[in-house]
Amino acid sequence: MKFGRLVVLCLAGIALLGGAWRSASAQASLYGEFSVSDLHNLVSTDYLYGGTAGVLYDGPTVFKHVLVSADIQGRFLRKSQAAPLTAELYNGITIGPRFSVPLKHGISPYGEFMVGFARYNNGAIQGSTTDSTIEINAGVAKKLTSRFDLVADYSYAQYYGLGGEYNPKTYSIGGIFHFTKR
Repeated sequence: MKFGRLVVLCLAGIALLGGAWRSASAQASLYGEFSVSDLHNLVSTDYLYGGTAGVLYDGPTVFKHVLVSADIQGRFLRKSQAAPLTAELYNGITIGPRFSVPLKHGISPYGEFMVGFARYNNGAIQGSTTDSTIEINAGVAKKLTSRFDLVADYSYAQYYGLGGEYNPKTYSIGGIFHFTKR
């Protein structure tokens, strides 16, 4: 129940900042990344592979140098298993603010705090659950052209399903496409 309140509070904060987003020179971007996740629990470690995709919506610049963006992200990871088990899966959808600081030479380090929901399936017949998750992401983007960036990031998540024993650590590399030139 407390997690639901946190999601509502984040969405209300984004709505209140809506006026600032409209007055800023807003820009939408799409990104896609190849991801490897260290899905660690109290007993074992599994490596899942897949993709991360999302939409960024740039907002205002605060404190003269910090660009605030809204990020909606989906992560889809899997590990194939031997029969009779099916694939082990970890899929999630999160939303949150991104704070980036553009530096010289087109490099922009960023950090973000994401909240959302994820579904885990351990490959057994009765082994799937959906629950809330939070993520702290950090990374760096390098401007390649006026519309494309190369991006690499690290994500630490807390998945609250199955007693909160999973803490996925995900490494990703990919690209960002900006709809308008920068």
